[in-house]
Amino acid sequence: MLYDFIISSGAFEVVSALQNAGFETYIVGGAIRDLLLQSKPKDFDISTSATPEEIRQVFGRRKARIIGKRFRLTHVMIGKELFEVSTFRRMPPAQSENSRDEKFSSMPENMIFSDNFYGTSEEDAFRRDFTVNALFYDPVKKELIDYTGMGVKDIEARVVRAIGDPALRFEEDPVRMIRALKLVAQFDFSLDSFTENALFAKLPLLCHASSGRLSLELEKILKSFYSDRHFEVFFDYGLLNYFLPELSAVWGLEECKRALDLIYERNCRVESGIYRDSISLALAAFALPFAVSEAGDPAVEFWGNRDENVTNIMHFWVNKIFSPQILMVKVREAAVRIMMMQSVLEHAEAADIPQLMRYKSYAHARELLIIRHLANGEDCSELEKKFPPGCDKGEFRPGNAKVPKKKPGKSRSRGRGYRKKGRRPELPPDFSVE
Repeated sequence: MLYDFIISSGAFEVVSALQNAGFETYIVGGAIRDLLLQSKPKDFDISTSATPEEIRQVFGRRKARIIGKRFRLTHVMIGKELFEVSTFRRMPPAQSENSRDEKFSSMPENMIFSDNFYGTSEEDAFRRDFTVNALFYDPVKKELIDYTGMGVKDIEARVVRAIGDPALRFEEDPVRMIRALKLVAQFDFSLDSFTENALFAKLPLLCHASSGRLSLELEKILKSFYSDRHFEVFFDYGLLNYFLPELSAVWGLEECKRALDLIYERNCRVESGIYRDSISLALAAFALPFAVSEAGDPAVEFWGNRDENVTNIMHFWVNKIFSPQILMVKVREAAVRIMMMQSVLEHAEAADIPQLMRYKSYAHARELLIIRHLANGEDCSELEKKFPPGCDKGEFRPGNAKVPKKKPGKSRSRGRGYRKKGRRPELPPDFSVE
């Protein structure tokens, strides 16, 4: 099949360089799915017959770096663009009970712990998770290869179909269940019946997935502008109870409804290009309603007057709401600063604003203030004029009127409409949660 996709010039350079060196090479996976859906890909993953060492020889050590242990691949820099280049894989051989590493003996029998068995492009396609992610595109010949024969059809029908036995695919890598439901949330796909039944049956296996990989999936979700839909779909399918049990436990409470409204407004502004996809801002938006329920409304109480108690409450909810997944310390600390600054901004006079703009997290805190008012259905034009956009420079300390000096030598629309009818929770009458 011939397709003339518009792709990154850097991706074209990587593919053509490897092909000129004699290696079969394609753009693969999600980027091709997104292009067929007429959506802009976030990145372009590339797969080739070259081994990681051969890839590095083609581009040199300065441009190519081999990473990974469970799944070795190469990061290739072209200008300012970073590309993940993997080698074609085949299904790993079945392990006998005697050959399994002792530390993995309690894990499911079919779970894959090493995926560095190289193969052909066709073998690589059939070891992937879903048909919609198993398409290969040659930008030089403008040729699209659909080895499974179902990839293009399933994209057109918006169906998520596991390749081969879906139960076995989820046993091999339980994180695939998260990825399946992310497709449902982001593109309004549906699971085919065999994949859906296998997912329901294998949900408990998620507890065996690597905590690092699960935390990485959470970071990706929080960066996306579909995160509220992700959480809703996860809850509908029962996956939230295994992935984020603390969030599942409070689902349906007024605080959670308020959190979903805040994250929805944040997502609208990220998708529209009004603001950047900050993980710390998303975390602050989600944790704030729960902290407000315990600490009090920042529009009524000045948190800076009792900052130690309130700060402890903020830290508690930032750490709890997405537990047991752990986000980076700097993300969690930034989320607390953003939340604490809400009270300061609510009570700020015009004369205070130039100094507030110098505080660390001012830009994120301003954005959360706007998001809160948008979630109440308010016009924020006057608020945006009062608080000009800023960049994060200093450090915000509750109750501290002075901006600390830098250490020497240190520099450093609304209306997305992607929610399904009836899914959007009712807005509470005001910001406070009873």
